[in-house]
Amino acid sequence: MSRFAIDVKHGFKALRRGRGVTGLAVLAFALGIGVTTAVFSLFYGILLKPLPYPDPDALTLVYDTQPACATCPASFPKYVDWKTRNTVYAGLGGSSTGIQVITGVGDPERVSSVRATASLVNDVFRVPAQIGRWFTEDEDEPGGPKVVVLSHGYWQRRFAGDLGIIGRKLTINGEPHEVVGVMPETFVHRRGEIFVPVQIAYDASQRGSHFLLTYGRLKPGVTVERARTEMKAFGDALAQEYGYNHGIDVVSLYRATVGSVEGPLRMLMGAVSLVLLIASANVANLLLASGLSRRRELAVRSALGATRWDLARQITIESVILALAGGALGLLLAQWATTTFVTMAGTILPRSQFISIDGWVLGFAAALSLFTGVFCGLWPVIRLKSRALAQAVREGDLRSGADGAGRRFGNGLVVAEIAVAFSLLVGAGLLMKSLLNLEGRDTGFSVDRIVAFDLAPTGSRYKENAVVDAFYRDLIPKLRSIGGVESVGVTSHLPMYQFGWNGEVTLEGGSPWEANAAPLIENRWVGGDYFQTMGIELLQGRLFNDTDRKGAPAAALISARTAEKFWPGQDPIGRRFAKGTPGPNSTWYHVVGVVRDVRSYGLQSNSPYEMYVPIEQETFGAMTVVLRTSSEDPTVVMEPARQVVRSLDAQLPVARVQTMRTVVADSVNQPRLISALTTLFGALAGVLAAVGVYGVMSYNVRRERREFGIRLALGAEPGKVRRLIVLRGLTLGGIGVGLGLLMAIGLTRLMESLLTDVKATDPVVFTAAGALLLAVAITAVLIPALQASRTDPMIVLRSE
Repeated sequence: MSRFAIDVKHGFKALRRGRGVTGLAVLAFALGIGVTTAVFSLFYGILLKPLPYPDPDALTLVYDTQPACATCPASFPKYVDWKTRNTVYAGLGGSSTGIQVITGVGDPERVSSVRATASLVNDVFRVPAQIGRWFTEDEDEPGGPKVVVLSHGYWQRRFAGDLGIIGRKLTINGEPHEVVGVMPETFVHRRGEIFVPVQIAYDASQRGSHFLLTYGRLKPGVTVERARTEMKAFGDALAQEYGYNHGIDVVSLYRATVGSVEGPLRMLMGAVSLVLLIASANVANLLLASGLSRRRELAVRSALGATRWDLARQITIESVILALAGGALGLLLAQWATTTFVTMAGTILPRSQFISIDGWVLGFAAALSLFTGVFCGLWPVIRLKSRALAQAVREGDLRSGADGAGRRFGNGLVVAEIAVAFSLLVGAGLLMKSLLNLEGRDTGFSVDRIVAFDLAPTGSRYKENAVVDAFYRDLIPKLRSIGGVESVGVTSHLPMYQFGWNGEVTLEGGSPWEANAAPLIENRWVGGDYFQTMGIELLQGRLFNDTDRKGAPAAALISARTAEKFWPGQDPIGRRFAKGTPGPNSTWYHVVGVVRDVRSYGLQSNSPYEMYVPIEQETFGAMTVVLRTSSEDPTVVMEPARQVVRSLDAQLPVARVQTMRTVVADSVNQPRLISALTTLFGALAGVLAAVGVYGVMSYNVRRERREFGIRLALGAEPGKVRRLIVLRGLTLGGIGVGLGLLMAIGLTRLMESLLTDVKATDPVVFTAAGALLLAVAITAVLIPALQASRTDPMIVLRSE
């Protein structure tokens, strides 16, 4: 048998003899390696994996820049200019998102759709379909054939992966479309379930209608920086040519995809690395204590001729065995944690389909286990010098085996653990306080007892606006008659759920800003008792009423922030404005009322400029219905509400049922996830620090039993012995908190961008974290203190 195999066999025997130390070490490794591997799976899947396209570094987003919008999509005329006149792109393509109703295949269903140019996949992404094909340039022409490409997920969910799907007809918005392809699983574009051609005719008058998000593939040898420079110059030339002040910007597709989560993910990776550091420190402490308690065995082996390398190899092998066992257990924890993270994140994590425990993550876990195993075995190797062991054999002193340096090292590790745990707890506390501040913000509307659902009356039946108008006129009173429903409203854009329909306006009598520099105002179409249902307060003027019908002067409500921006210090009632640059046929809206500001973009954002118009004057098809109920559970009215919709149109699906409380909660999913994970890491760090304090103090108590026995034999009170041990633990905790304070001040400044209404040096959070860790340290040292005070002097002195 080889020397290595003998050492491994001997290592297993040694670990079995010290089952307590072995179990604690494996558990510490499992926690540290498990959570680190889980976070690395997110980090790798989102940030490190290349985009699933050929030559992904050549892919960019091309934005239309405006005074009030730095990352706007293009209008179709601008897209055509960019595509045909640029000098840096091998291909440009665009897409826009929407909702389509599919009928004729089981129950009617609303699905997320993407209208895309043929060039988007053929020239830009260059991803072949899994079966069939992407649509052609001819199919993307105005009036071209009705075709559809399915996403892999929708194909599996709706058609169970039927290979015969190609050539079948799907009725989309009342019109039959031929299925020509299914995209591969790796192609996830704007969360679309189906893809249809744009099929838009060039219309120069629509240059201000921005809806097409544009993607580009750079020519070989062209960098993103060069493309940005040349496209900006091209945008300036177009602005002069057409007389506006819009421009062009270029951003790498990778940066645009991961930009919003890169900072939080790097912070999480740093936080979990600190947890792993604490776990490793604990194991190092345990192995040091174990090595010192085995000093007799190691000294005898040294006396029999074992070299320092032999002893080092033996201890390191034992450490690696522990780390590999902990890593294997940690992989189970990582698999569960990764699934939980992705589920908690919902739609806020980009590229979530690439997050998994794959070969690269397994390799990372294995390498991490080996590294931490070797690292944690180093200190006992350094401390247990063969010369000192040989001297101990000669002097016959093999009793306690701990010197001052070893004790100082153990205490130093505990101080470091407490310092790191303090930093993590401070970070977790700041994020938790920030989240509580976010959730306590005034939304501008009510959240209790309101349920919402989406309707999209589309297709041939609803081609005429009069039919759409009649549908909502019939729907609202029928819903109002349901028992338990107090009021009913409809809106084109539910706050915190739907937004992005905006544009510039022109004020009658002259605008206070230069041409094309007006702020963007969000457009909202509402009907029924929308404002009463949502609890949006009327501040001035009146709400819409029965006089606001087609043929009457166009009425509009505006938010308080909009009124102050457009007519500062003036009465806005009766003022008029038009959308965009007014022409002979433009609609001039007169302000009939001012309503309270609403955080329509979510709790993390300020209230936007908003205007509301009645659907009785301007038809709008797809709407969200909101019902205020008398029940604490507003969803109880949904079954009769569905029956009402079916009575009006059996083919019209009721989609996305949600309470307003859920909508508001979902708007802070990302900070909630980051806060939850950091709190988890902080809690783990606190627990591991407690274990470290307990381990060091317990070991010190055991090795100083003779001293305590003498003290007690000479008349020392047990209470004084307990206070002595507690004071030592409290001293370690105090030094650790002091060091952690310096670390936390530096680390939390990196978190400022993640905080809302909280200072990075919040004294309440720092004080609470320090008090908690000191309490943990005292609690962890109580058992060793009690053991020391109960030492029997006679038994100890006889044994000595």
